[in-house]
Amino acid sequence: MRHVMGLNDFMLRKEGKEVPVVYDPARCLNSHVALIGMSGSGKTHQIKQLLRSAALGGAELDIFDVHHELDAVPGARCAMYSQATGYGYNPLVLDLDPHAGGVNRQADFIVGLIKQVTTQFGSKQEAALRNLIVDCYASRGIFADNPRSWARKEISEQERRRLMDQREWQQLREYYPTLSDLLAYAETKVLSLIFGGDNKAMNALEALAKLNARLQTLALKERRAGVQAEERSKLEGQIEAQQKRCIDAYSEAIMAKPTREAKDVLKYDSKDVLVGVIQRLQILTAAGIFNATAPPFGDAKVRVHQIKSLSDEQQILFVKLRLRAIFERAKQMGPTASGTELRFVCMLDESPKYFSEDSDDIINVIAREARKFGIGLWCAAQQPNFPESFITNCGAKFILGIDASYWKTAQQRMRITEEGLKWIKPKEVMAVKLHKEGQPDPPFVNVVVPNPGTEAGRRALAKAA
Repeated sequence: MRHVMGLNDFMLRKEGKEVPVVYDPARCLNSHVALIGMSGSGKTHQIKQLLRSAALGGAELDIFDVHHELDAVPGARCAMYSQATGYGYNPLVLDLDPHAGGVNRQADFIVGLIKQVTTQFGSKQEAALRNLIVDCYASRGIFADNPRSWARKEISEQERRRLMDQREWQQLREYYPTLSDLLAYAETKVLSLIFGGDNKAMNALEALAKLNARLQTLALKERRAGVQAEERSKLEGQIEAQQKRCIDAYSEAIMAKPTREAKDVLKYDSKDVLVGVIQRLQILTAAGIFNATAPPFGDAKVRVHQIKSLSDEQQILFVKLRLRAIFERAKQMGPTASGTELRFVCMLDESPKYFSEDSDDIINVIAREARKFGIGLWCAAQQPNFPESFITNCGAKFILGIDASYWKTAQQRMRITEEGLKWIKPKEVMAVKLHKEGQPDPPFVNVVVPNPGTEAGRRALAKAA
């Protein structure tokens, strides 16, 4: 990738020389970018041009578009995430690396994400959710202490519903559980704490409830259209048989002198704690972003994730889940040959909402460790509100124009002089800092932006063409 940012402003004004300022990730210490520009500063235009250069340079792009305005990139394919589209990703798919992945690591990651966006998610709910996740995996034969059991296939929501309707339980064990499976498992657990009984008894009770619901539906149809009596009689016979199975299952559980349920109380604390966790899972399930039906990107190398319809909380959860998957994929590919090659770009617009000071946060992990795997994390914001963990690991910094009230913050965090800030003119002159080898703290350079509306901008535009 080679992107002409514009012309060196000083050289153009003082000496009349057209000296291009070029952003080349391979020549920087890493491929991470911080781009700051208030509304009206041309930030969106600059983002589009950078993304275009990256796409033409052969990199894969994942663009997290909160305003639905970053789709004009060569080769881009878009997917809108909402309850209506039903696209999402299964958060229970495992990383198979025995050192960095597995059941416990994924459980910790999911709990950490939910904790980050949920202020009233206490330690008891954290522990209960983590145990639910681990136990849900175990119900599919996926065990935390056995890496050989971790490999499973991914399933779509449509296929999952088909197998559930046909009661193909054994075939379901070939796939990773989904968030819907986790929710169903949690609901079974809370019912067992309320009513007692083991899993067999609870499954029998759930089947009886479904039969009774079918009977109510049938009675409604009878009143409306006159359903044949033999159909009702057949269903009532099934209900009677299922009631006997429930009684037998509960009797068997009582006679077995169970200890599992006592352990469940220790794991999940109480039904009230579990109910709180279930309510959280219900909200996540309703959002649709964790459906197991992946968006139809196919083999597109430029993927635009349109997330405007999601709440801030849902956007944070979604973005970090995808960043984790991208990072794991890059690690599986291994380090790049040069150590500076740009393979993947992750573009976060309105990025401050995603940041955390937690060192294990996936954004901070990528900022520290992703250089050798070819990931460039490009973060745009209206103010210089980047955490130190990101800004100190950033190979390129672009300031397009910020309100004077943020100048002191910019001077402290970005290490730009007040004089440098004064020369910035939105859509005409920006400040660029490129960290390269042998330069411990290079200065910002003022750059004339390609712009057909000014004489200097037209000269920059001709050089960038």
